[in-house]
Amino acid sequence: MGTNRIEYQPLGVVGVISPWNYPVNLSLMPVVTAIAADNRVMLKPSKFTPATNAVLASMLSDLFPQEQVTIVSGDGAAFSSLPFDHLVFTGSTEVGRAVMKAASENLVPVTLELGGKSPTIVAKGHVTDRTVSDIVVGKLLSGGQTCIAPDYALVHESEIDTFIDRYDRLVKTAYPDRPNSTDYTSIVNDKQYAILTELIEDARSHGARIIEVGHRPGEAAHRPHTLTPTVVLGVTDEMRIAHEEIFGPILPIFPYRDIDDAIDYVNARPRPLALYYFGSNDADRRKVLDRTTSGNVTVNGTIMHVGQDDLPFGGVGASGMGQDCTCMSMTV
Repeated sequence: MGTNRIEYQPLGVVGVISPWNYPVNLSLMPVVTAIAADNRVMLKPSKFTPATNAVLASMLSDLFPQEQVTIVSGDGAAFSSLPFDHLVFTGSTEVGRAVMKAASENLVPVTLELGGKSPTIVAKGHVTDRTVSDIVVGKLLSGGQTCIAPDYALVHESEIDTFIDRYDRLVKTAYPDRPNSTDYTSIVNDKQYAILTELIEDARSHGARIIEVGHRPGEAAHRPHTLTPTVVLGVTDEMRIAHEEIFGPILPIFPYRDIDDAIDYVNARPRPLALYYFGSNDADRRKVLDRTTSGNVTVNGTIMHVGQDDLPFGGVGASGMGQDCTCMSMTV
């Protein structure tokens, strides 16, 4: 009579490429989990966060011998080409493609946590202070520089004006000291700021309506690469903002007539990292959950699903790979 069992072994050396927007936790979380599985780790953080990188390097060298954990700088393409036993990348979809291509030369398995245009669907009759406040928090956290930030909102056509009025008022509540306050996050550098302003100008030149919201929006110009919270109406497919991940405090708002229109709009685009739905526990919610696919869904809330340690997290399709399943969290 035979027996069988599973014995777990470490993979070996894990490469981690972390981004600039959350340089501590998006570096340390994959490093810690790799070490917990008895692997060795090479970490390459973003070149845009040199001060944070120096702190991480000092801390990790105090805790671990270099042959177990090491932090490196240099070219990301060269790092991706190393023959790791596993490679973890967090960043944009465009760079994720390049990382995966480089890793494929050595048949290195990859975990990609990317992003995309995460939609927020607001059911008719649910443009409330609580709903819009949650969207303000999710959109403007870290100046919108969050991979799971609501990228755009789908709002019933009869409630667009109400939504904008509430959004403006609740942005003022969240940031009472204006956009040049230290409570409001600026854009990481001139390059990213230029990308965002180009998205706005491209939309404007194609006929979009640009609305700056919050207290004294013009004062954002007094602070380096700071962009005031902005709403964009009348977005059409020829505009870049309709297709490119925004990664900033700009919220396009799209009208819909019924929930099927909203679902069709989401499904006509690449599968997002997150989807947010605000509405009752009814047939429309069930339709959204059954007929859309995203990395994660949060109902009646934004952002917080990433903090649930007993839920899987990751993307699907263009928003990433390397998770167990897509999942949903719910705020009631």
